[in-house]
Amino acid sequence: MSQKKIKIALLGDTLAYGGAERVHSTLSIYLDRMGFDVHNIINLDAISYPYGGKLYNLGIYKSASSSLLNKWKRYQLFRNYIRTHAFDYIVDFRTRSKPTTEVLLHYLVFNTGYIPTVHSSALSWYFTSRTFLGKRLYRKAKEVICVSQAITDQVRATYGYTNVRTIYNPITIRSIQEQASAPNPFRDTTYIVACGRMDTDLKQFDRLIDIYSQSQLPDLGIRLLILGDGIQRKNLEHQVETLGLKQWVSLPGFMANPFSIFKGALFFVHSSRLEGFPTVLLEAFACGLPVISFDCPTGPREIITSDYNGLLIENQNFKALKEGMELLATSSEQRNKLKLNALQTAKQYDMDSIGKQWLNLLR
Repeated sequence: MSQKKIKIALLGDTLAYGGAERVHSTLSIYLDRMGFDVHNIINLDAISYPYGGKLYNLGIYKSASSSLLNKWKRYQLFRNYIRTHAFDYIVDFRTRSKPTTEVLLHYLVFNTGYIPTVHSSALSWYFTSRTFLGKRLYRKAKEVICVSQAITDQVRATYGYTNVRTIYNPITIRSIQEQASAPNPFRDTTYIVACGRMDTDLKQFDRLIDIYSQSQLPDLGIRLLILGDGIQRKNLEHQVETLGLKQWVSLPGFMANPFSIFKGALFFVHSSRLEGFPTVLLEAFACGLPVISFDCPTGPREIITSDYNGLLIENQNFKALKEGMELLATSSEQRNKLKLNALQTAKQYDMDSIGKQWLNLLR
């Protein structure tokens, strides 16, 4: 007699663009492979990452105006889907900043096996903008999952939760390396690479472009590629043009498969002022790429060991970041030393390893 499958809903804003969304994608494929009945539920009609199991796309019901009536209709569709399927667990990858929305969902919809995840040290994005409410919302959650130990410590100190643990973001090394073998449109150039959303100034790509322009790299014929998209992209393109860097700085947009470009770079540069646990650093490691990053809150310190697999730079010290970029650009010996340990680091975060922690939680 066959055993009943564990039924799990993975909630997300989208299945595209960002690190939390890629984790959602990776986990859905793994759990589907491990025999779970997986349902992916997303709020917006944006899908560029693969997924395992079924998809319920609430984004196709979103009107252009997103009126109050339309929001209510989508809420009812969501509530009915959750109730109809009677999930054993609900794992939530959404940002959860709106108090009214989260109260409605938490008390009228999420009545079993609820597992919220926290992907940034900006805790109000996940515990709502009201600290008082944030301290109470997840008391009955099965577990609050944080993607770095620093965030776990911060959640305990800020909200007083004890039902909280760290599960690091997973990657699938085999898949990344297969994708890295795809044709690279920049294969005939020498370049460094950065990657991230351009919806806000969180990644500080404007500052990165400035220090690149002041560095030795353009004189050495080394280009800067910044992968990603968002409302800030036009401003960044204007900045590049104003600085006379169109020959040297490229912003080719979002790429569902950035890994062949990662593989061909000299190194990966990460200029964020705030993080959760930047999966993109692990993806760079999986491509055999050394990284240089600010020691920003939170995540890079738990990934990078300076002078072992990358360079960890004093947070927001752009002069030191420029000097680190120049060092890695000019010293193949230093790059090769860091490359040797990059892949070894990535293996600690492979889905087959991190997945066991999810199985222990869900079985």
